[in-house]
Amino acid sequence: MVKKNTTKVDQKGRITLPKKIREETGIKAGEVLFINADQGYVELIRAVEDPMVKLKNYTEKEFNERRTKNIRQYAREKGINIDE
Repeated sequence: MVKKNTTKVDQKGRITLPKKIREETGIKAGEVLFINADQGYVELIRAVEDPMVKLKNYTEKEFNERRTKNIRQYAREKGINIDE
């Protein structure tokens, strides 16, 4: 369902997303939005982080803080040869 709301463009070309829209969409301060514009229409699309990138960053952080092991360390401790 398309909801119609209004906002004004300020002198620097900025707009403010109404609070109700931010709450309904879950958009928080500092988030990145993609802008598509075509023939008088402007579309904002929320940039969603790739879950694989998020997982990679999390696992690297855990490993660097020594809360987990890499697969080679685990295999070596269990007597598993993964280089075959």
